[in-house]
Amino acid sequence: MATLQNTAAQNAGTSEILLEVDSLRTEFATDDGVVAAVAGVSFGVPRGRTVALVGESGSGKSVTGYSILRLVQPPGRIAGGRIRLHSARLGEIDITALRENDPLLYKLRGGLVSMIFQEPMTALSPVHSVGAQICESILLHQERDKSAARAQAVAMMEKVGIPEAARRFDHYPHELSGGMRQRIVIAMALVCRPELLIADEPTTALDVTIQAQVLGLIRALQREIGCSVLMVTHDFGVVAQMADDVVVMKHGRIVEQGPVRTVLKNPQHAYTRALLDALPSRRHHAT
Repeated sequence: MATLQNTAAQNAGTSEILLEVDSLRTEFATDDGVVAAVAGVSFGVPRGRTVALVGESGSGKSVTGYSILRLVQPPGRIAGGRIRLHSARLGEIDITALRENDPLLYKLRGGLVSMIFQEPMTALSPVHSVGAQICESILLHQERDKSAARAQAVAMMEKVGIPEAARRFDHYPHELSGGMRQRIVIAMALVCRPELLIADEPTTALDVTIQAQVLGLIRALQREIGCSVLMVTHDFGVVAQMADDVVVMKHGRIVEQGPVRTVLKNPQHAYTRALLDALPSRRHHAT
């Protein structure tokens, strides 16, 4: 099966790969033995493009995203394979080879690669203001004093559509709506202008109107910053709206991957067809 590294090389202007995932295996030790949540996954994320990692709950897609940032916690571990980031700022980084206390790993997380987590209430600290949490990312990855960091954070809050951003800077997560909290999480992820954004089900907890706004916001900010996006989702509707390429996962393995139009128009695997048939629009047409 052709990987997205090969597919990208066939697309003019998109042959440069930012992220390479090669034979990744992530395991979890359980009372019943070792379970491979990710079992030999290989794909690439081209620079400036959006790749959707799609599958049902339990398919291994979120664990893949966490593995890229080395956020898999015990009893989980990366048991094999390599993850390489071809950073324009710091050159090639073998993420899987970094020690847990390597300073480069801290530069990677939130600086070169950022993540929008699935549930903003768990991603945000309840005891710190939302503005302070955005500032923390700025101060960690950029040479700014607190005053400059605050101004940058407020500007980013305005950019993601937070009304009265200067006033809401001092608000706590519980004082904001779900849609506003998700915008704060997006601001935190993008304020340091990462080269890769991993979006893990970024609209799951939102109603459809807010969902469309958030996806549009991510797409607009991606164009402005020029970053690549790895969109982790179970929803082929989101894939059709956001992605250039798609990787379909089932039980920790890739069953199909390629340009999104090709996969949507002519899916080759029965699992991909089943996911597409689950779309409400398809069910409507079937009846």
